[in-house]
Amino acid sequence: MSITNIINYVAAFLSAVLASLVGFDWLTFFTPEQALQIVAGLNLLGIMVKAWMATAEQMAKNMVAPK
Repeated sequence: MSITNIINYVAAFLSAVLASLVGFDWLTFFTPEQALQIVAGLNLLGIMVKAWMATAEQMAKNMVAPK
């Protein structure tokens, strides 16, 4: 398992935990602004990791060009 997969899974897990708090009054833990920043940050991290993985895969394919 690579570090990028681990980061992606951790971000998804944290997003799921925060999303599961919708049924509760989770704003007692965070202000609405903080909650939005946390979720936005996790989503941005997930997008960045996926873009990084796609770029790395494409670069690896280009390095091993077919003959």
